Amino acid sequence: MSSLLPISTKVDNQLDNLFKHSAGKSEIAVKPILTEQLIAKAAKKTKNQEKKDGQKAYLGFKKAKELMAQKRKAEEEEENETTKKAKKTLSPEEIAEKELKTVFVGNLTIECIEKEGYKQLKARFADCGKIESIRFRSIAFAQPMNRKAAFLSRKLHPDREALNAYIVFKTKEAANEACKLNGTVFMDKHLRVDGAANSKQHDRKRSVFLGALPFDVEDEELWEFFKDCGDIESVRVIRDPKMNIGKGFGYVQFVDRDSVEAALALTDKKFRKKTKIRIQRCKIPVSEGGVRETKKNANKKTKGGKPFNKSGKSGRALPNAKRFEGTRAVKDSGKKFKIVKTSKKKIAKKGSKK
Repeated sequence: MSSLLPISTKVDNQLDNLFKHSAGKSEIAVKPILTEQLIAKAAKKTKNQEKKDGQKAYLGFKKAKELMAQKRKAEEEEENETTKKAKKTLSPEEIAEKELKTVFVGNLTIECIEKEGYKQLKARFADCGKIESIRFRSIAFAQPMNRKAAFLSRKLHPDREALNAYIVFKTKEAANEACKLNGTVFMDKHLRVDGAANSKQHDRKRSVFLGALPFDVEDEELWEFFKDCGDIESVRVIRDPKMNIGKGFGYVQFVDRDSVEAALALTDKKFRKKTKIRIQRCKIPVSEGGVRETKKNANKKTKGGKPFNKSGKSGRALPNAKRFEGTRAVKDSGKKFKIVKTSKKKIAKKGSKK
């Protein structure tokens, strides 16, 4: 029976004391909760939050103010652009007066559209007078796209190094002074400067016509080719208005009329050491003292006295006129024989009498 009774276990008092006192005394039980401290802490917290909210609201207001200013500025710029686009309609008299103050400048280097080149161009012509505007034209682009977008993105054709420009001056006298710069060298190219109101493109008596030119020919190459013939006044290559590619012909105008003979002597000289170009005198119209050309077959007449025309309106040869029996025979005097009409009935009667 003694074995079935629970055995009393001995408890180590030292370990029991260490376990009981290991966590120490509870502060909650010792320190009483003070309501004043809690209220002060909550008030401080709300104050900090209000301060943060106030700072956020101020930053948001400041940002909104900046955005409104930017929007207002963008709207003003858009209005200015629309007013610029809406061009003022000029009267014919105003247009004619503006053309008198405008000069055409050809064979400019492509570097003039950049900032540094533009400054040099403006400074060069500013010596003649005050400039109102400079507009660039005849720019060759590498891709068939909107010209304004291609100009801003600088997608220029790599093989075309020249362009033209129109410079508008404040006065007519300044434009006339700028025309004196024709033939001068600017940035390694000979300039062609002429008044925009000048309707006469070139003097035919002092010019030669050039044919069979390469499509990629540059004006500067023709200046070099004809430099030994005499003083050159201008070189003009006819180009496509959209692609700015040469059409294969052009003109060279000299200062002296005698230089035309020297230019005609270069017919056998090879251009670019490869091909020959066609050099001819410019045809002078009758209004400028030229001789009217007469056609070779104009005086050629037939026996009847009427002029003989080999071709029709389209230039093709006309077919031979139809000829009928009885109209071929002609007397020596030029009068035609009379045609005697016969009938089958008379022939039949003659045959019956026999």
